[in-house]
Amino acid sequence: MAVAAPHRWRRRRRPGTAPRRGRRKSCRRGKKSFWAAVSLIVGTAVGPGMLGLPSATIRSGQAPSAAAILLSWAYVVSSIILVAELSFSAMERDGVDEVSFTGLASSTLGADLGAVVAVVYAALSFSLIVACVAGIGSLVSQLFPRVNPVLANALFPCFAGVLIAFFPFKAVDGANRALCGLMLVSITALVVTGVSVGRSSLLRSLGYACWSPGAILPAIPVTVLTLGFHVITPFICKIVGDSVYDARRAILIGGAVPLFMVLSWNAVILGLATAGGNARIGDPIKLLLSVNPAALPAVRGFAFAALATSLIGYAVSFPKQLADTVELIVQRFSPKQGSVQQSNASSGYGRNGVILTWTVLIVPIFIVSFFSAAFSRALDFAGVYANCFLFGILPPVMAWIHRSQERKRNLARIGACPAAGSSLPYCLLPSGEGKEQWA
Repeated sequence: MAVAAPHRWRRRRRPGTAPRRGRRKSCRRGKKSFWAAVSLIVGTAVGPGMLGLPSATIRSGQAPSAAAILLSWAYVVSSIILVAELSFSAMERDGVDEVSFTGLASSTLGADLGAVVAVVYAALSFSLIVACVAGIGSLVSQLFPRVNPVLANALFPCFAGVLIAFFPFKAVDGANRALCGLMLVSITALVVTGVSVGRSSLLRSLGYACWSPGAILPAIPVTVLTLGFHVITPFICKIVGDSVYDARRAILIGGAVPLFMVLSWNAVILGLATAGGNARIGDPIKLLLSVNPAALPAVRGFAFAALATSLIGYAVSFPKQLADTVELIVQRFSPKQGSVQQSNASSGYGRNGVILTWTVLIVPIFIVSFFSAAFSRALDFAGVYANCFLFGILPPVMAWIHRSQERKRNLARIGACPAAGSSLPYCLLPSGEGKEQWA
């Protein structure tokens, strides 16, 4: 008899019975917000790299590039749903209201390999925060050339730090939704501008298609990076609702908005390139501004909103991951204290949450201000290839290992059941109140 995963059961507790041990208490400690999770997904998934995506798709043409974008989106969303399932399973098993990639990796891949993967995950997440801080600082410097570079890099991260550390999440959600609105208005203005100046060329561009792998494959890593939001998935599971079903709905709805934006922008730019007779696009933004310079405010508005929403998403989710990674490293060097530290991990994070939030925002300011050139090349490699591997390949591997572990636990539970055949389905059910439905 097949048994559903524990977090998929919708249980009803009988009056007077105690709640099952290990059950999450987040629904009592804080409010859930499905649409806050959706807006956080939309803001984090859309990065400014989307504006440069047509540079990688111009060789293949409209139809092949659209197919590659759709397949990449399906690949990204599938792996993110696996991460969400792992997150809910871990929260249910450990009785906590939030997990991180570090906890998921260590519980599925083992202590040694999990520690290595956790460190790499943390390094990649930190590099994404640095990229956001660098991009926002560059935009501020363009608008206000006389502002000190350090101050330009620090303005929005400090604003985000104050908002996240000292205000309720409802305020963070409000700011994120406002920035998402700015982003949607800006990209709509850019698409309308491109369609208005290249209406006829859009139809002509549909006639060119190159299905060669050499023309299609270069766009896939860039698309995965553009549409991915794996980093914030554990945090999404914390705020989205009380079941993995809510997380799946939020991921599909929130992920569909960036997909539509990417497809629209890619089609418009490829149409403009066809009209100009360009076989290659050096800079899609310059191409659009060359036909309509009035689009510059929309470009800047989109870039700022995309970077700001991404920074907010990383800033609310990364401190927990950093705390767990440091905790895991300490445990590796202090094995005798591992069990005590693990039990106090959640409370320690709560006490140090403000410090960690400011740390992950202030350190990138100094890196961007003084070491930007040295960091850029490593970021280019990590942002594309490491992102595809860590957030595309490892989640299915971790999900397969987790399900194998669940099967072993079920087999062990079968071995502990009485010999009577009538008792077998009862023993297979999760312990506690899950059995009461069948009693």
